[in-house]
Amino acid sequence: MPRNTLIKTTAIVLGIALTTLGGAAGASADPTASAPSLRINEIETDGSPDWVELINFSADPLDASGYVLTGSLNGFSVTLPANTVLPAGGVYVASGTQFPALKLKKGDTLTVLAADGTTRIDAQTWGDTHLSTSGLNSAGELVHLDIKTPGELNPGQGGDGTPVDDSYSAISINEVTSESDTYELFNSGDTDLDVADWLQNDSSHTPSALDAPNGTVVPAHGFLTLNSNQGLSKDGDAVRLYLSDGTTLVDEIVWTGMDAQPGSLSRCGDGSENWLHTERDSFGESNATACSGRIIDLSGGAVPCQTEPASDLGAEQPGGLTWPGSQDWKVADNQCQFTSAVSGQDVSGLDIDPNDPDVMWAVKNKNHVYRLIKDGDRWVKDPADGWAEGKDLVFPGATDPTASQPDTESITVGPDGFLYVTTERDNKNKSVALDSVLRFDPNEAGGILHPTAQWNVTADLAGVIDPAIKDDANLGFEGITWVPDAALTASGFVDESTGRAYDPSDYEGHGDGLFFLALEKNGNLYAYALSGDGASAHRIATVTTGMPRIAEVQWDADNDRLWAVADDSVGGSVTVLKADAGGFAVDRVYNRPTGLANLNLEGFALAPDSTCVDGVKQVVRSDDGNNGGHSLWAGTVSCDLGFVDHIDASVTLSSASVTAGGTIDVFASGLTPGAAYAVVLHSDPITLGTATADATGRLALTRVTVPASVPAGAHTVTVSAAVDPSTVIASAPLTVTAAATAPGTSGAGSRGSLAATGADAPVGLVTFALLLGAVGAGLTGISRRRSA
Repeated sequence: MPRNTLIKTTAIVLGIALTTLGGAAGASADPTASAPSLRINEIETDGSPDWVELINFSADPLDASGYVLTGSLNGFSVTLPANTVLPAGGVYVASGTQFPALKLKKGDTLTVLAADGTTRIDAQTWGDTHLSTSGLNSAGELVHLDIKTPGELNPGQGGDGTPVDDSYSAISINEVTSESDTYELFNSGDTDLDVADWLQNDSSHTPSALDAPNGTVVPAHGFLTLNSNQGLSKDGDAVRLYLSDGTTLVDEIVWTGMDAQPGSLSRCGDGSENWLHTERDSFGESNATACSGRIIDLSGGAVPCQTEPASDLGAEQPGGLTWPGSQDWKVADNQCQFTSAVSGQDVSGLDIDPNDPDVMWAVKNKNHVYRLIKDGDRWVKDPADGWAEGKDLVFPGATDPTASQPDTESITVGPDGFLYVTTERDNKNKSVALDSVLRFDPNEAGGILHPTAQWNVTADLAGVIDPAIKDDANLGFEGITWVPDAALTASGFVDESTGRAYDPSDYEGHGDGLFFLALEKNGNLYAYALSGDGASAHRIATVTTGMPRIAEVQWDADNDRLWAVADDSVGGSVTVLKADAGGFAVDRVYNRPTGLANLNLEGFALAPDSTCVDGVKQVVRSDDGNNGGHSLWAGTVSCDLGFVDHIDASVTLSSASVTAGGTIDVFASGLTPGAAYAVVLHSDPITLGTATADATGRLALTRVTVPASVPAGAHTVTVSAAVDPSTVIASAPLTVTAAATAPGTSGAGSRGSLAATGADAPVGLVTFALLLGAVGAGLTGISRRRSA
């Protein structure tokens, strides 16, 4: 297995002497910093006693209790005691007086391990000489120091006002192959970095100059492809990258017992800790596409469960915004965790239990369901109450899950605590559509859950799902979520079957909410009132998401929003919908996180705001297939996305009047984020320009010229969607006055073409707010910001 040591970051040890980068040490706060901020700062190998100094480069205290220091030649291992907390910017000295076993030699290697005793935090190796008065300089390189400074900051570390340069920590080895002796660097930082004087070696040679046929600059958030300066063995080898001192290890990748070809060893996603052997390489670009393809097991053989790479790769939904959370997503399950008697590794649907955010339900499209619990960063099978290997699902009246195989695509927990699962067909009769909802009691004993009700709505989809088309049987209901009646009635939700406001009392026995089902074929959502006895399913509304295909839907009770989720066929995009005009309208579209491969990501689970930590909460997506034997991927999303309740679109002008041939500024709000709009002057329509609404639904066109040919009088400035310019969304009045004329000239001008248009780009909110405050013309909307 490849091993990445991430020594590129900075490590510290605190204890005997404490000094901080910002001044003298003070009382320590809660130790919230993470281990990568810790570095070996100074080493004495020829003292009485020997000693090691560690430094915390982070802005937060760091708890190093239980961390382990090891020396390779003497074989010592010492553990830092409890309550070893390093303040921000502080140093700590571990000495032979405190730890008698701490004795270092010439040519030794000092290593810092996390409390688990295996995770490598930092290391320093030196040649056949003693280190005396050696420590990190301002560039983060281990060099000879003029004076020993145990318990104090080294020269250049802030004591003299010089900041420590640890910018190199943004660089990681991102991909490698022994097939062409090639590797790639990734820069996660915001600044280009030149690695011209860095060094590299393999598993057995001395570090030497880089072989850089493509230059030596790694662009910000970009990639640089290099050749190894030694040949890489197909039987196992290493690539190690050093600063110019030849001892400060920036990053390394080591593989043994397998070959990094064909394809590459790749980080999935870029810069993450998830190394996979991708069948294809992707040097010079993101690994996302390669990671979406076939994965070769890192042990050298086949992944011990079915591997099903994404096969229907499509572009993301147009107008998408950057994912508002972590871009680097992590594996969130154990390898081959979701295999069953009738299918390999895959998960189609997810739902975090609304009664316990540490419980998540996962359903396979081959009639199997799991109750998962959190175990650190992973979601694992709950071993209690007969759920250790999950349970089979069958159709009503059936007892044999191998003969009765509902194609169970999605799952949600209802307000009654029962599991509601969609089907799009019977897997024993795959060519026939069977779009229904099954209800199961999760407390039923035994290894099979039998439905307590079924609502078959296949006939309701006539004209959409064609029973004569075989492929339509596999394009049915992919997602399900429950929305409370209270949220719907409060927003004025319209019942399309009656043409008036939705009245829950019209549907006796349906409970306290509606089930919204996501149809893969057309990307629409269908809202149903399901009778408690399973006898009827009444369609209340159809919601257009704007996406051509859809794989999942989730109700966000904290923000009164629907999250409609696409799989790889629409690039993994996510559309958020809000209550609007009696229905739901697109609020915004988010792109797939850049570090998450475009897998067949059908399941989506959004944690509640009650789990927010440091302003973010977890999101989990599941692969209806697997990548390297894994089907769950977890990241974060912001707990405050700046959502606002319904706001009427409005237009505001910088002035209520303008002279023909003059300029005005046009501002609009209450629009769909990422959508394009046309700004038109009436009565005789003249397009003044186009612009795209920003993430908050605002746009601005500045210094727009009103043609000199426009006659004096009352006019109107309108905003309409660029794709539907005939439908006016908002408007504001504008008075045009005649231009002053020079003596002897006519005041009449010939009608001409548009003099100028506005820029097609969103405008920042600060500029918008300042300009908006300076004008009084136009309409305004009232909004209420939602905060976590």
